Amino acid sequence: SNELNNYCSYIRGLSFMNKGLFSAAKKELSSISKSFQFYYRVKIAFGMIALQQNDYATALRFFESVNQQPNANFDFTRSTFYQNLGLCYFHTHNFGKAEKYLLKSSALQSADKDTLKLVGTYMDLANLYYEQFNDNQAIPYFEKAYQLSKKVNSFELKRNAAENMAVVEENRKNLSKALTFRKEMEQWKDSLND
Repeated sequence: SNELNNYCSYIRGLSFMNKGLFSAAKKELSSISKSFQFYYRVKIAFGMIALQQNDYATALRFFESVNQQPNANFDFTRSTFYQNLGLCYFHTHNFGKAEKYLLKSSALQSADKDTLKLVGTYMDLANLYYEQFNDNQAIPYFEKAYQLSKKVNSFELKRNAAENMAVVEENRKNLSKALTFRKEMEQWKDSLND
């Protein structure tokens, strides 16, 4: 049946996407009928592929087309969706909308006690404020991300959080603190490589 074909193509498309085989994923997802009841998820997948390929304008079109729909029955992780939407707005320099969606995302992640995702969103917010030379808002988010990173098992996030703190301290001319964060960053990098 057509519905079964849609499901199969959707699952294959996601598998290709998760393996980083983006053209195969797009080909598979493109074969899905727009009448498929989970077509909004197909649009999200297209958006995620575009985001991973740094094509923020295309990603934004897909994400916003889902965001604009009345989606009371839609089943997807909203905190991740809003974070991705916020990142697209950040990279297209629409900082107001980026802030709106990143704050929405962090509120949901905080409510869900999803520490791992929250570290990433705090870093995104920090970078958003930093990009606008708003250190007074950026630095507390870098610090929150760093403190939370101690509670997660991701060496990558721990390394990023330490690196961000090193940059913050270098810019503050606190070179000994910066060096401490750089050493910590190197340790996490070594852990990642092991």
